[in-house]
Amino acid sequence: MRLIHKTNGQEEEKNVGPLNGLMTTNRNGDYFWVSDRPTSRYQGWFFRKDKDLFRIIESIEVEGAGPADKMVNGFDYGEIHREGIKEVFFLPHYSHTLVYELSEERKVNVFFDVRHSYSSKEGESCKIEERNGTLLLSFENGIFVAVRAKEKELKEEKVHRFYEYDKKRGSPPYERDVFLNLSLYGKKFVFSVAKTEEEAIKEVNKIFARSYPSLSDELDLVCAKRTLSDLLVLNDPGLYAGLPWFFQFWPRDEAVSLKALAEVEEEKARAILHRLVRFLESNGPRNVVNADAPGWVVKRFEELNLRDSEKERLFMSIRSYLEDLLLHYTDDGFAVNGPKETWMDTLERSGARIEIQAMRLNMYKVAASLSETWQERRFYRKLEKDLKKRVRRNFFDGNILYDGYFPQKKEVDDTIRPNIFIAAYIYPELLTRREWIKCFDKALSVLWLPWGGLSTVNVNSSSFKVNHTGESPESYHNGDSWFYINNIAAIMLYRANKRRYASYIRKIMQASKREMMWMGVAGRSGEVSSAKWLFSEGSPVQAWSAATYIEAAERIRGI
Repeated sequence: MRLIHKTNGQEEEKNVGPLNGLMTTNRNGDYFWVSDRPTSRYQGWFFRKDKDLFRIIESIEVEGAGPADKMVNGFDYGEIHREGIKEVFFLPHYSHTLVYELSEERKVNVFFDVRHSYSSKEGESCKIEERNGTLLLSFENGIFVAVRAKEKELKEEKVHRFYEYDKKRGSPPYERDVFLNLSLYGKKFVFSVAKTEEEAIKEVNKIFARSYPSLSDELDLVCAKRTLSDLLVLNDPGLYAGLPWFFQFWPRDEAVSLKALAEVEEEKARAILHRLVRFLESNGPRNVVNADAPGWVVKRFEELNLRDSEKERLFMSIRSYLEDLLLHYTDDGFAVNGPKETWMDTLERSGARIEIQAMRLNMYKVAASLSETWQERRFYRKLEKDLKKRVRRNFFDGNILYDGYFPQKKEVDDTIRPNIFIAAYIYPELLTRREWIKCFDKALSVLWLPWGGLSTVNVNSSSFKVNHTGESPESYHNGDSWFYINNIAAIMLYRANKRRYASYIRKIMQASKREMMWMGVAGRSGEVSSAKWLFSEGSPVQAWSAATYIEAAERIRGI
């Protein structure tokens, strides 16, 4: 047997003798212990109920699969490799759920043995019924198990087991009957247990819809964090925007990346934030060509773990910058920018832009929360309230959040672009959850790329370019799919309605991971892909692509 341990980016592998299998827990009192074949009555899936443990599933067997030749201990997950098939299992934290996945669609048999952990009595019999595609198993002891799979077949068989591990350690009884209640077919199987049928069904559907991109392997996060940390220049400190070409410290890119960077190098992230705030204050809005950099800086100022003395000092600079913005970059109450000053810097995009409004609104909100006097607090709250009302009236028609507005002309730019996801990320209070869903639905209908990304412009637009145009920028913001925007979109879709958008979230995360791990520079996040197919194009190593992947992966996995 080959055994591999994987954790924190490190891996050790060795040939071993007889093995007692793998075990994973969920921080909720449950465990799943499995080996090549059942060898103990304490193996299987156990559920904590009223401070006691109950066995639920004795084992899951892939029909026709041979003996195991390799096991992977990922601590939060396990893998068993057999000839031609790989089994992956894990227990989502804080959920009484078992997720079991295969590398390809196969038939599996599920053996139940529902009883108290110490009981030697025969397991509970059950009643099985189907509820809108979900199987519900009701046991006489008040335990309910809900099951999701592609195809289901009910069984009523008893199977006799001999547990050699228990025999070896002198722990009778060594033999018992278990129930073969189900044969399932598919690639992903989810089981949830609860004390009520409603709870069990709700949980299994929630977890089944959840996006777990390649949960058998945590190396994606290791790769993303290494991408980010390897772009750090420690003696400045600063963060390259990308390599090999973008070896500069760009305020916008640095600020976007700071939240994830704080998980990798917290002190360096805080030092960069200090430098960015000083840069904004010393240069002023008229000398900062990134109109969105200040908004990202304030967002990270709000999120990073700063000491009170730091907050006070940095806020003084932010307030000074905000006063300058009010004087020079405000038109009819809207936040405005000049040509090529937003992140879509190959486009004119002057006037009032949706993500810039969100950033200004968040600045007002932060300024109000940190103001020392009630007069100042009221001043910023009124600015926030008035701008929010103006944006809703002029940018939002009930279904579409416009990309731009020209205050002097009283005209809108109704081109559909993915900037609404940035706006939602920065200032979610702009719309209600239901309104965001309407806007996301409309945007996805014309921006979605089937491989798992978003176009930077409506795919029906005359300016849409299906293929990346390389160093020539025609496609850059007119079709190219940016991994950092895709990752932010995954976060916002998850926040809006993770069940409704599960397939989109899953495809985005899978595409970002595939590009990072298996395309371009191996193990590094690239910049963009053509709209037509998933490719690794643009800068092969890009900070904000890795940073937003870390945010998305950890948010989606950790809930």
